[in-house]
Order: sequence, then C-alpha cells, then structure tokens
Amino acid sequence: MKNKKKEIVELEIPSRTIRIKHAMCESGHSLMDEDHPIDGNPSIGVLAKYKDQEGLIYLDPVYGSFKNIWEIDVPEGECVELFCPHCHKSLSEPGQICDECLAPMFSVYLPHGGVVSACLRNGCHYHTLRFTDSEELSKKLLEEHYFDDMF
Repeated sequence: MKNKKKEIVELEIPSRTIRIKHAMCESGHSLMDEDHPIDGNPSIGVLAKYKDQEGLIYLDPVYGSFKNIWEIDVPEGECVELFCPHCHKSLSEPGQICDECLAPMFSVYLPHGGVVSACLRNGCHYHTLRFTDSEELSKKLLEEHYFDDMF
C-alpha cells in the first residue's frame, strides 16, 4: 500500500462485546492461556513484576471486562511491569501514557494489525483497541454497510 493519508474513525460498541481470541507479544509469542480460563474463555497470560515480586497475571480476554487473576499482590493504584512469559520482552509502550492517570501503558498484539493497549496502574481501566492495518476491516465495513444510504 502506498503512503496513503489515514483518517481516524471512532467506533462505539457496547462494553464486553469483543472477545480476544489471539493475543501475542511483539515477537509473536502467543499469550493465550487455556489452562487459566476466565468465564470459560482462555485468558491472556503475562508475567508481572512489582517491587521484589514476580508472578503471572491472567487478563480477562473480554474487552471491557476486568476479571483478571493475579498471582502477586499489587496494591490498588500501584504500577506493575509486564513481560511476555515466553521471551521476557517488556510489553511496555515507551512514550505512551494513560489518558486518565498518566501512568505508562502496555500493549498486546492481535492478528491482522490490531493492538490492545492498557494502563499499567492496578485499578485503572483505561484501554484502547487500534487497528494499525485497517485495510481488511475497511473492506468488511464497506461490503456490509453502504454509507451512501445513510446520509
């Protein structure tokens, strides 16, 4: 694709209507954990470090739901560091900060160019879902919805 100008399209959907089925670190290692399901769905397993503690956090795969399972004790309001449990690469996004509390953010990657980013502060629920390669999504939207009829 040539260097095309991109537009930002905001899409609002009801909370908890998207389930993440495939999440990976930047190196491509799967973070999905079938051994620790949340509400019957494989969780997203990440390695967490807080002060002298290290353990896994199983993130709720339903976007907008926060039934996370923690193996370490992190007080509300404190920030953790998250890593891929396979390659130990940091999931932090340098320079990206939470719009609500100004804490650092982390990201997990989805197939076809999707990225879920969320705040590293325990108790802050700020998160985003971006499609960095939106060509496939745009095709589906245009095939199923004819915007000419809407305006």
